[in-house]
Amino acid sequence: MNNQTIIVLGSFNSNNGITTFVKRNYQQLAAAGWNFRFINIANAKPARELEKIGNYTEITQLKRGPLQHFSELKQALKSNLKYSKTIHLHLDSLHNFLPIILAKRVGYKRIIIHAHSDQRGQYGKLKSLAHRLGMKVAAHEGTDFIACSQYAADFFYSKKIQIQPNFRFIYNGILLENYQYISSAAQNFRKKYAIPESSIIIGHCGRFSRQKNHQFLLAAYQQFHKQHPDSFLVLIGNGEKFEEIKEKVAAYHLSDNVIFTGYTNDVAVLQNAFDIFAFPSLYEGLSLSLLENLANGTQAIVSKNQSPELFEMENVHPLKITPVSATQVWAAEMEKLSKIKQNKQLESLRAIDYLRKKGFTLEKTTEELADLYSGKLRRKK
Repeated sequence: MNNQTIIVLGSFNSNNGITTFVKRNYQQLAAAGWNFRFINIANAKPARELEKIGNYTEITQLKRGPLQHFSELKQALKSNLKYSKTIHLHLDSLHNFLPIILAKRVGYKRIIIHAHSDQRGQYGKLKSLAHRLGMKVAAHEGTDFIACSQYAADFFYSKKIQIQPNFRFIYNGILLENYQYISSAAQNFRKKYAIPESSIIIGHCGRFSRQKNHQFLLAAYQQFHKQHPDSFLVLIGNGEKFEEIKEKVAAYHLSDNVIFTGYTNDVAVLQNAFDIFAFPSLYEGLSLSLLENLANGTQAIVSKNQSPELFEMENVHPLKITPVSATQVWAAEMEKLSKIKQNKQLESLRAIDYLRKKGFTLEKTTEELADLYSGKLRRKK
């Protein structure tokens, strides 16, 4: 058992990938005796469930009050310093680099910076400038540099940082067995929504936000639906663009063929029904949702904007999402994959075996985090 305490800071919204990563891994670490004190700098839909894992402090979001954000953040960092001089920052960008500067100034000796996203090409001039400045701050003040994928590393760190012994990858991992294909779950879903066995189901799991690119997905599916009017599109999740996408579905006259499940804890069960997983994200770090659907044995069409660590898998089909006409290419790929006679049971077992060998398991990720905190991972493989 380990009773060491780690301060953990991040933008922890209740339904984002960083929060999912933290909840899954830190529950395991806490069970092994580690102690955590969370500082949440996001309050749109704050992940207050982190209180179940460790001490929890909420900070006013930067855009909702810069001075209040600065004051509350400084106080939270100071008050937590007496418990640990190690802080782990889980970030999707470096445009807000105040946590790094303040952590250094108040006295943290070990500042671990963890890159969870690649948002290159997504920012305006001002935010891009702030991020580039944040890269310099991180390089100067950070002591450990972690990335979940190569693209995330390239977004956060210079090549000089990436060859240092205190840089390394910790890939996102999942409990693979939880996502193994279950045929009865697929049949139950079809029965619930009166979907014939012959109908193709295309699925998507993700927050309804600009990043997930639902507009593109709908445009591609509309073209596929013209050839397959008995097909269905299943959208799992919620978010700020939920109503906008529902309106778009109605405008396309697809309301009878698009199923909105909303937010659910049964994602692992529902995705058994997918014949094809479509994931046209504008950017990702290393998507947990993609990992989960691959483990389920689903054929996955994904945007080339994503880090390519999983592209060599047989059931991954990376495509461009630009120009606008790319929706035709996606529809054609849906058509091609819909004709494949697949054995999802077998494909799921193959995928799980591959992902386990490559280290995309929750056990591996949790082990590497523990080794990082104990000092064993301060070298690059």
